Amino acid sequence: MIQPARSALLSPLIGEPWAWQARNCWDFACHVERELFGRELPQIPVPAEFSRRWVLDEFEAHPERARWSEVEDGPGGLVMAADGALVLMAHLRFPAHIGVWLRPEQRVIHCDSKTGVACETTLALRQMGWKKLRFFEPMGETGG
Repeated sequence: MIQPARSALLSPLIGEPWAWQARNCWDFACHVERELFGRELPQIPVPAEFSRRWVLDEFEAHPERARWSEVEDGPGGLVMAADGALVLMAHLRFPAHIGVWLRPEQRVIHCDSKTGVACETTLALRQMGWKKLRFFEPMGETGG
């Protein structure tokens, strides 16, 4: 359930179609970060003929990554990240998808080719095959 203060922005997006050139997962995360948290993230141009390898390499090597620090899970896998943390998702070892953690709702908002924009629990994401979820906060911010 999305909190009322956020619903005007987020609710109309849920279920919206996804397309790489119109709205990819990074562009969507940038939109949420800007609108809800006032953070400007860099645009990353997606090549017309991108590959999964390109996505993996971009997530691993992009300079923006140095501005964010990983937040370890708490006891029993409890997510300790602050509201607005970026969530890197991987099927195996390397991230291939990104979303934004909504701490009050205990959900990740993201977009993908199957469901469009979705707001899902970490359990639901893991059941969809995103076995490794890594949470990143901007340097200097803490979840507590």
